[in-house]
Amino acid sequence: TAKRLLFNLSIPLLSGGLFCLILLHHGDIELIAPSMLIFYGLALVNASKYTLHDIKYLGVCEIALGLFSAFYLYNGILFWAVGFGALHILYGIIMWYKYER
Repeated sequence: TAKRLLFNLSIPLLSGGLFCLILLHHGDIELIAPSMLIFYGLALVNASKYTLHDIKYLGVCEIALGLFSAFYLYNGILFWAVGFGALHILYGIIMWYKYER
């Protein structure tokens, strides 16, 4: 199960990483932050089949945030803080109350 999880998580992450490097090569740095959020969300949704199903909702939120951040291209660091920071903290709190409490 762990190998399948890693494999299904790595496909969108590696594809997204290569895509971001291509964007960097072409000088489209304003699209890197939304792309990272979108591909990370896709990886979470893809890997949710092999872990807690609640991680799918985190992935969907990351995808939605990435798509929303594509409208505000030069605020990437703000959307990264929300996506990779606040959403993970909120997800951790929810999971703690749901499973560990």
